[in-house]
Amino acid sequence: MKQDGKARAARYAGDVFSRVSVLLFALGCACGAQSGPVVSAPAVASPPAAARASSASPSSSDAPAACSQSWALEDAAGGASQILVVCGNDVRREPAAAGPMARALDPALEVAHERVCSCAQRVRAPASVDLVITAVPAEGRASVEPTDPDASLDPDVAPGFLACVGSIPVTFAKFPADACEGHGATTYVYSLDIELEQR
Repeated sequence: MKQDGKARAARYAGDVFSRVSVLLFALGCACGAQSGPVVSAPAVASPPAAARASSASPSSSDAPAACSQSWALEDAAGGASQILVVCGNDVRREPAAAGPMARALDPALEVAHERVCSCAQRVRAPASVDLVITAVPAEGRASVEPTDPDASLDPDVAPGFLACVGSIPVTFAKFPADACEGHGATTYVYSLDIELEQR
C-alpha cells in the first residue's frame, strides 16, 4: 500500500473502517436488510499459515463457477447492484455504473477475485462468502474485507476459508471523484455475495 508512514496508514484504516461500519449499520437499520449482488457460477500476499493448515485441499478441477466469471463492476452495471456512496456523514445508494465508480472499485475486485479463487484451490470453501470492497479514489486506496460468516455456513469450513482470504489492502492511481460535490472525499462501498458452489 502506498503510504506516508505506518502510523498514518494504521490511523487511516481504523478511521475509514470504523466510519464505514457505523454507516453501514445505520443504513441497514434505516433501509432494512438488502443482500449484495451474487456472483455465481495475483498481486497479493500469500494466505496466512493457519488457513494452509486447514483440511484437505480441493483439486484444481473443482474451482467454483464464479472463478471463471468476471467480477468487474462494469459487468454489473445496469443490473440490481447497488453501491454505497459516502460523503462525510451523508450516505446514499447508487446503481453500479462504469466510470469513476468502476475505476475506483475494479482494482480491489480484481485482487478479491484472485485471492478468493486461490483460496478455493487451497482449502475447503463454504457455500458462499460475503465481501465488502471499500475505495477512496482521492487517496488511491481500497480494501477487501470478508464479513463474519453466516450462521448457516459450515462452522468447520468457513473460518478457515475466511482466514485464507484475510483483509487485503489495494492501491491504485489517485484520481478526483466528484460524487460528493465539495462535501468531502468520495468513498465507495460495495458489498457482494460470492457463491462458491463447485462446477
